[in-house]
Amino acid sequence: MRYALLSKGLSLQQIEAEARKVGAVGIKTTRLLNQVFCELDTSQVGLLSRVPGLAVKPLKEYRTDQVLTDSPAVETISDIFYLLRSYFSPPLTGTGLTVAVLDSGIRTTHRALKGKVVYEINFTDSPSSEDVFGHGTQVAFVAAGGMHGMGEKAGVSPGASLMNIKVINDDGIGSDEDIVLGIDRVCDLAEDARESGLWPTDDLYPNIINLSIGGEDDGDEDNPVRAACRLASTEYGLDVIAASGNFGPKMTTITLPACDPEVIAVGAVETLGEFAIWDKSSRGPTVQGETKPDFVLWGTNLEMASHEADDKYVTKSGTSFSAPMLSGLTGLLWESGRRAYGESWPFRWTSARQVAPYFCTKPADAAVNKDNSYGFGLPAMGTMLGQMTQVGTPVGETAEMFPMLMMMVMLSGVMGGI
Repeated sequence: MRYALLSKGLSLQQIEAEARKVGAVGIKTTRLLNQVFCELDTSQVGLLSRVPGLAVKPLKEYRTDQVLTDSPAVETISDIFYLLRSYFSPPLTGTGLTVAVLDSGIRTTHRALKGKVVYEINFTDSPSSEDVFGHGTQVAFVAAGGMHGMGEKAGVSPGASLMNIKVINDDGIGSDEDIVLGIDRVCDLAEDARESGLWPTDDLYPNIINLSIGGEDDGDEDNPVRAACRLASTEYGLDVIAASGNFGPKMTTITLPACDPEVIAVGAVETLGEFAIWDKSSRGPTVQGETKPDFVLWGTNLEMASHEADDKYVTKSGTSFSAPMLSGLTGLLWESGRRAYGESWPFRWTSARQVAPYFCTKPADAAVNKDNSYGFGLPAMGTMLGQMTQVGTPVGETAEMFPMLMMMVMLSGVMGGI
């Protein structure tokens, strides 16, 4: 049986040495995240479990979860975000953003995704990084699909780039090992980009890890994927955005890794009609008592690219698609901020959570504070977006946060009307 060995104080070299000492086989190591994967029998697990500074974890299984709808799309993502992008002249496209999609692969030849994938690798036992299962292509489209122009179907940030990191096999299943190796590679790419002096807006500089996948939350903060997500965020500056899961309305159904406090968990609201949480959107609290999700975005009856043909589209629902909507939204907010404050202006949802009550909207009957259905709410933006260029930057320790705070305050209350 395969296990993950996690550092609780040991170096990667020390962990590998301990594994070899007990006769582990099939050893794979991460370069940056201090995890080792290997085959162990029961006696070997017992020996390694007694090593100080080492945690031994059996591998968990992860799946994608989506709802294929028979009804026609009630709204296209292009329709929803076209007006928002057009508030600027020239229109916003999300250029400069690179989203690493850790999923079932991407149909790179689809007309809405052609030329957008700048890097790809396959960590599964499937033969190629192409999308056979039919999930990663849809996720990629929502975040960054489409070409410029009104007539084209498009995702949220059609000017963004994608990294195709296949961690879910052709049967729709992944493991801790595949996902952690994928996260490690994205961290490696970010580290290489920094060391090479690339700007964060370079195509080969990943900014976001999108995980529209989930496993059962067992409350174990030492789970290999959770540990990898935390390091990706805190050590390598990557926002990790994950689907909250489609197991509502029951409480305590937020999936892993969305359950981790460092991960940005995204739930789904109905795309049209009353601003209401989607019935299947997973609710908090987490097993450890964290209030989740963090944000909600539209997630029902959305039209997106299909993996079956280069010109085919499909209608689906799920938090799997709310998550890349937030990933793609990063590109629009970041691009607008860079235009106002210069190329070095940063944007991270991890930081934005600190001021989330100022820029999120909820139904009138929802809890004012962060709650276990809507989280902080739906990030609000609209016609006030262009006015952020008129905001001055103060002097002092709050200078870095002030532009983002003021931008979010100006955006509040109007996105729900798009």
